[in-house]
Amino acid sequence: MRVEWQTALLGPALPNGEVHLWTAQVGDDPRNMDVLSEDEETHAATFRFEEDRWRWVTSRALLRLVLGRYLGSDPRLVEFATVTRGRRIVRRPESSEWLSFSQARSGELCVVVVTRRSRIGVDLERVTPDHEFVAVARRALGDDLAARLATLPHERRIDEFYRAWVCEEARGKCRGTGLVEPDDAARRLPLFVTELTIGEGYAGALASDTQPDAIRGHAAEL
Repeated sequence: MRVEWQTALLGPALPNGEVHLWTAQVGDDPRNMDVLSEDEETHAATFRFEEDRWRWVTSRALLRLVLGRYLGSDPRLVEFATVTRGRRIVRRPESSEWLSFSQARSGELCVVVVTRRSRIGVDLERVTPDHEFVAVARRALGDDLAARLATLPHERRIDEFYRAWVCEEARGKCRGTGLVEPDDAARRLPLFVTELTIGEGYAGALASDTQPDAIRGHAAEL
């Protein structure tokens, strides 16, 4: 399913059936750090490498700015609660249960998706060629995929691995289970999954409990 990229800001309206996708590039001195909570600022200070700190800060700032926009709230006042296996929901402002969200970051990109649907998950991975793709697939994605990857030329193996990986990660976020064993019954739950073209050199995927009518995207500047 294609992302319909918008030049104008998305929101604050979020029509039923739509998924809104926001991306941001990681900078070496991100703005909007003032939207972080005290706990988030403390956590940001624990990163050993500055690059990792900016990536984390940018991702969290994007999440707060996006959620604040749809909820009509000061981004600094958004509070989260953690439910099943790390899946997060908005706890405050109150009456925010209608808004479902997911986020991912990798390399120099971060992404946030929001929808009115009850469950959604997104994953993003920077493609790198130096993994033991067959071995990783066998452990995390199943023997059938591992066997197929072993028969492919290297370039196709990279592409197929990342496509499968981001789709399964997105499913795990949508389910609230994270990655599970290949034979886990949770993997058989029916979900809508689509690949996302977000940036060159990246693989992305979106999972939802029902098929959206449209996916609209906007590239933010932080």
